[in-house]
Amino acid sequence: MLQQRREPELVPNYSLTGDLLSFMRCGLQYRYQNGSALPPSRPVQMWFGEFIHGVMETAYRTWLASHPPFPWPCTPTPYNTSPAPNRAANDIGTIGDLVEATLAAAGKSPRSRNLRESAYERAERAVNEIGPELFPLIRSAEERVIGTRSLTMPQGARARAQMYELHGIMDVLSSVTVTATTNNMICNAVRAAVPNLPAGAEIIVDYKGSRRPALDDEYWTQGDWQLQMYAWLRSRQPGAAPVVAGVLLYINELAPSGISQLQREVNQGRTDVRPLSGSPDDYQLRTWRPGAAVPSFSAAFRLQRAIRIVPITQPSIDAAVGAFDNVVVNIESCVAREAQHGTIVAHWPAGGDDATCDACDFRHFCPSPASARSTQNYLPPAPSAP
Repeated sequence: MLQQRREPELVPNYSLTGDLLSFMRCGLQYRYQNGSALPPSRPVQMWFGEFIHGVMETAYRTWLASHPPFPWPCTPTPYNTSPAPNRAANDIGTIGDLVEATLAAAGKSPRSRNLRESAYERAERAVNEIGPELFPLIRSAEERVIGTRSLTMPQGARARAQMYELHGIMDVLSSVTVTATTNNMICNAVRAAVPNLPAGAEIIVDYKGSRRPALDDEYWTQGDWQLQMYAWLRSRQPGAAPVVAGVLLYINELAPSGISQLQREVNQGRTDVRPLSGSPDDYQLRTWRPGAAVPSFSAAFRLQRAIRIVPITQPSIDAAVGAFDNVVVNIESCVAREAQHGTIVAHWPAGGDDATCDACDFRHFCPSPASARSTQNYLPPAPSAP
């Protein structure tokens, strides 16, 4: 006898950055941005990060096509005007126009002239200071990875499916290239963190449109987890080599701000990268006072702050995968409670840091003060050290 056909099952599809990390910043903001028909009018953090990522990817493909020498010019189109004509293909202003148009088509735009100018300043630094170090090492750009995992809900809770799908995009380096390349800051940093690079192994890269977090900041741990998850996703792809390290590039460190915050982190021993004692960078940081111009830190110090290497092992991957499984369980629990009770605010955790709240369209009717961090409810123990 033929069995009755079962109802089709929806498998939730999650982006590592667009969903899981967004939910960890603020669950209620995530719900409003991703679960309603109207997009937010000022998704500033989303725009800035995607602009930087888009410029770097387009710049890499431009470099790959014709290898124009560095430094590249940067003549951005003035704010709210038409693109300037007769610029070179490797002009960062030309590249930025393409990226801005793509983001605008998706409803994403900068909230102000100052934010846009800051993005172009940091994009120019990223292309001209990180590009020469990074571009020759890339084996595969914008590698799309996808994988599925089983979904186990707590007793009495119900999910939309028994599995969930996770996807992401990253750049991939080869350990062969990294091992053979000399006088390269990225290669030197990888070799220092992973002294015995296995032949043929891979290294993954991700850009962050933010400053380097303090060691005790949850964003420090989340950055680690993100690379570990990329490594797990990469291992799901046919023919992929094992991933032994990840590189996080904190683009904002190339044109730093928040100097008072850096001073506190250095004085309190809460950062792993500080100026060499007695160096000009050390003097500038120690003597800086609020209201003064941003210190002219050396390129070496700024790049050291921008580059973070995360060793990747099977235990560290397992710990991160378990942590993000818990995040998905929390999201699915919120979805189920909302479906059962028919309300949003009471069933999605609210609260984020100042930057998250300042950029949120929904802050004026948020039930939680900015000091209440939603991430505190969703942070399992940090991955064990490799």
